[in-house]
Amino acid sequence: MALGPAVPLVVAVGGGLASAFFYLSVTFGGMGALILGYLAPLPLFLTGLWLGAPAVMLAGLAGAAAVMLGTSGSMLVALSYLVTGAAPAILVVRQSLLARSREDGTLEWYPPGPVLMGLTGMGVAALLAAVILTLGEPGGLEGLMRQTLARVVEPAFRSQGQPAPNPEAFWVAAVLPGLVAVSWLVMTIVNAVLAQGALMRFGRNRRPAMRLAELELPKWLAPLFAVSVAAASAVPGTVGFLAVNLALILAVPFAFAGLSVVHVFANSKSARTLILVGFYVMLFLFGWPILLLVGLGMIEQWIGLRRRFSPAAPGQEDE
Repeated sequence: MALGPAVPLVVAVGGGLASAFFYLSVTFGGMGALILGYLAPLPLFLTGLWLGAPAVMLAGLAGAAAVMLGTSGSMLVALSYLVTGAAPAILVVRQSLLARSREDGTLEWYPPGPVLMGLTGMGVAALLAAVILTLGEPGGLEGLMRQTLARVVEPAFRSQGQPAPNPEAFWVAAVLPGLVAVSWLVMTIVNAVLAQGALMRFGRNRRPAMRLAELELPKWLAPLFAVSVAAASAVPGTVGFLAVNLALILAVPFAFAGLSVVHVFANSKSARTLILVGFYVMLFLFGWPILLLVGLGMIEQWIGLRRRFSPAAPGQEDE
């Protein structure tokens, strides 16, 4: 059914307003508000993957304007929304909807690997920018993280009559930027997948689902990841701090490549559902299977585990 000329405009603005409401809901407090905040990019992805890149750009601008109004004109919060919510949604939508015609007349859609690498590149760029902007701070970005954590927990310690902890005690500051970037990457990917799934459910999707089995990473990623891990282990100071956080970010594509191996392996077995449910339960309960996924992703890039498990059939799971 064809859409009227005003429908895309209304949907785009409405999607931006809904996204802004979700984004600002974290100020309400509580677990429900936190979940809504995590889903802030979802309306943007729904708008873009249904109506296209111009619509998600409009939605992002409408959302930024609403965020600024909702925070009494705070340009900083609106800029944060644009950088963490709107920009990745625009990137993913634009790249995901690229396609070219094959000789047989069918469409060849933009593959998931470059989309994932684009998001990863945004995370790396944000890390580098933060490191450069804080070079003048005592201890650089790591020092700023330690001071910030100390200020956050200081009221809780003082209310119990205990002295505030020394900023040097917060070892997590050494990996906090990377963990934040990883959380942002996962949040963006989850929202994109949810949006695509919902649109497919109602027949509003423009492109077919991205398949995990189609995920291919560039060959240079493994050496870069290995160098980052080695530097994180051996080099002190700002370079070592940058290396460990860079390694955390670069581990994300390998984790998804490893997840594709798990899905293809499960698809080759009769107990497919049981294997996948068991693995995801272990993943969410214990966390350490993430390391297994990263390792599987690296092995997959070297020797092609998916072809060994399913040489003739592609995976059937969405990314």
